[in-house]
This record gives sequence, structure tokens and C-alpha cells, in this order.
Amino acid sequence: MTLPEPTRSLSDAEFAFRRGSLLTVLGAVLVVSLITLSVQAHWNFSLSDQLLLLLLAAKNAALFTWLWRVPQAFRLVGLIELTVQVATVLLRLYVVLHSAPGFHGLGGYAVWMIFPYIVAFIVLPAHPATLVSGSMFAGLLGMIGLYALDPATDPALRTGLSNPLLQTILMHATFIALLGWQQHLHGQFVRALFSARREATLAQLDDLTGLPNRRQLGRWLSGALDEPGDLSVILLDLDHFKRVNDTFGHEAGDEVLRQVAGVLRRSVRRGDHVGRWGGEEFLMLVRGDVEDAQAVTQRLRAQLEAAPAKQSGRVKVSCGVAQARPGETPHELLRRADEALYAAKRAGRDTVAFAA
Repeated sequence: MTLPEPTRSLSDAEFAFRRGSLLTVLGAVLVVSLITLSVQAHWNFSLSDQLLLLLLAAKNAALFTWLWRVPQAFRLVGLIELTVQVATVLLRLYVVLHSAPGFHGLGGYAVWMIFPYIVAFIVLPAHPATLVSGSMFAGLLGMIGLYALDPATDPALRTGLSNPLLQTILMHATFIALLGWQQHLHGQFVRALFSARREATLAQLDDLTGLPNRRQLGRWLSGALDEPGDLSVILLDLDHFKRVNDTFGHEAGDEVLRQVAGVLRRSVRRGDHVGRWGGEEFLMLVRGDVEDAQAVTQRLRAQLEAAPAKQSGRVKVSCGVAQARPGETPHELLRRADEALYAAKRAGRDTVAFAA
């Protein structure tokens, strides 16, 4: 790895949260449907109610299985479930208001009429979810209003249903407001979390090169020394970098640093690390012995030679390599790598020296 592992996209986390929530709703309704079917013989359910429960259970089992196996189908599964639920609520209310009085009426179904709002806010962003919920609520209000104003409505039924219908309206309005506010707070939380994680990630990176900075490299080094297996460090320094700044200006020097950073990213293997140690110095952590580290330096120097800077030409580096000893501290290992680097400088630069 050449960079700190990027913070997991919050859109991915959001998707996982929403998919899990929809699976929970589908699974819960499936279980409730099966339980209700198991006791229907004691409650004298009509044949039509039994068939509807069977269809509901089959629908939820199919959608649950689909979403479980194909996560990418989340939006389609959610929209299907939302459409079915909205249509069922409106149809059920219409049938209750335009049928002869019965024992059940809305009955136990009244508490399930709020589920479309829950599904809407799971499947859709806040604004579309509010629009869908408001549209369904408006449909309920319109249906109830037409029923209340219809001269053919039995006054006794109108009086008997007035309180249940009023409570239904108030409950639905409360749920829409609650879910809308919850979605608003959730959005604020997600944005704050994203900002905090982004700042934490940027605190581990060097502003100029985008490579991990000294602090992050120190953490990696401390952790790597505690793990089994060989570990080598390569401390490298750009040769005559001051001359580049003095001759071509600091912008050209910055461009050289960015170019070297790009080459470093391509030079390390999976499981290795690289970052900017400070100034024109870079540090590489290599899983392996000095021979593995030497192979990395050879590849790095060849890539630098093949990609000269636009203004200053070929970039040359001096490298100090040190293999960690058992029980050695990060400070001791880095000190030996630094001594090897200075040995490479004294040997004429553009070379690799190995710590004793």
C-alpha cells in the first residue's frame, strides 16, 4: 500500500444502512404475515383476506431474496415495495369507506398504514421521500374528505368513523414530520462524519505530494516492527535539490517533488509503504530483507531515469537501506538508515548504501 487506505465512501456505508433497513422491513412483514396466517383459523378470516396474506408473504419472500442476493437491485426492490404499499393503503381505505359496516374495518391494518412512509424514507433521498409521503397523505385526506362530504354517506357511519379517521390523519401527519426531521438530522450527521473523516485523512497526508506524511509513516513503522517477518527501510534524498530551486525556482522544485512522489507510488509493492519524510527526503517501508529493498531501489532509480523532469532533467537520488534487527526501536532503525544515506552522499551521490 502506498497511501493510507482511503476512508470508506460514506455513500457505500449509507447504501449498506439503507439496504439493511429495507431487508429488515421486508423480513419483518414476511414474519408477521406468516404468524397471522398461522392463527387465521381462530379469527375467522375471509377467504379474500387469507389470499391477500398469502400474496403478501410471497411478495415479501421474493423481494427479500432478490435484495439479499442482488444488492444492486436495492432501488428497484424498494420502489416496487413502496408502490405496492401505497396502492394497498389507498385501496384498503377506499374499500373500508365504501363497504357496508363490518366487524373489522381498518382494524389491525391501521397500524401498518404508516409503513409506506418508512419505506419511502429508506429508499429515497429526503426530498423525494417527503414528496411521495405527502402525495400519499394528500390521497388519504382527499378520500376521507370526499367520504365526509358525500351526501350518500350514512350519518351514523360518518359519526362512528370520524374519530378513528381523525386519529389516522393525525398519526400519519406525525409520522411524516418525525421521519422528515429524522432524515434531516441523519443528513447533518453524515455530513459531519464525512468532514471529520476527511480532515483525519488529510492530517495523515503531505499537502504537496499527497503521500503519507512523517506522522503516518511513524505509525506504520511502529506497527510493522511489532509484526513477524523481515522489514527494511529505505531513506532516500534527492541529489542537488537545492540547485533545482536556485536555478529554476521553487515551483519547478515542487513539480520535481510531485513527480518523484508519483514514481514512488508505482515503485512499491503491495504491502509496502512510502511517504514524504520531510523536505526532499522520502521513506519507504519494505516487507523483506535488504535484497528486496535493493530491488525496489533499482526499480525506482530506473523509473526516475526514464522520466526526467521537464526543466531540471533527470532526477537522481541517494538511498540508505537498513534492515530491522530483532528488538530494534523505530528511532534506532531510522538512525542506521540515515547513516547509510549519508554514506551514499559521501560516495558521490546517485547511489545506494547499506547500513552496517
